[in-house]
Amino acid sequence: MKNKDFFYQQYDKINWENQEKTKINSFIYQFIIQQIFLKKKSPIIKIFDIGFGVGFFLKMLAGSLNTQYKQVVLEGCEPSEKNYNHLMRNPQKLNKGVSIETYNKTFIETQINKKFDFITSIYTFTAFVFEELVQSAKKINSLLEKNGKFILVVANEKYLEEKLKSKKDLSIESDSVIFKNKRYKEILHYSEIPQIGKVIDYNREEKFYIDLFEAEGFKLAKKENLNDNGFICTIFSFDKK
Repeated sequence: MKNKDFFYQQYDKINWENQEKTKINSFIYQFIIQQIFLKKKSPIIKIFDIGFGVGFFLKMLAGSLNTQYKQVVLEGCEPSEKNYNHLMRNPQKLNKGVSIETYNKTFIETQINKKFDFITSIYTFTAFVFEELVQSAKKINSLLEKNGKFILVVANEKYLEEKLKSKKDLSIESDSVIFKNKRYKEILHYSEIPQIGKVIDYNREEKFYIDLFEAEGFKLAKKENLNDNGFICTIFSFDKK
């Protein structure tokens, strides 16, 4: 289960395109737009989304940010060929001042030549094997503007633990990872996504992400739990130091 390609390729086998019908995660997306992105006072906003799926979030951004910003620069990567091709077949009609550039690659593989105000990873770090995480944190830092922010969303640690206790068939294995001589819990489990399918995810304890990004030049600005129709997630907002 340590083959990293599996975690990206599994998205070719589920119906992630149904997100456009179910609107799953739209509550989280709206929170990030309203409470984080729209706080930026500038005529230009530049955002990169890690693992954009079928582009539902990118399309929301393209349709909602142009009223406040004269220039909206959106970029993102998506390693699933099926998901990427779905967006290519169903592109967003862009308003004046809005641009979208996409890459059919993993975040590590994506070659990017500009800097961003915000980088987001919404339920996508769960598809990263541990060995990719430090490299990813370093790359995120290098791609952010001086006062940039990294937004990370994962399943809430306590919520997930309780769910796996009540649904033992979703558990695969519990392990630990070591970072800077500290040990952190790591859980490998199935995630059931309504009308989309079942995938395998890694979830690590929340303290690990705080320690990882603080070690790579970030400061935790905000950490908040959100309840989206019974599913509880944790949103981290890290400021580049």
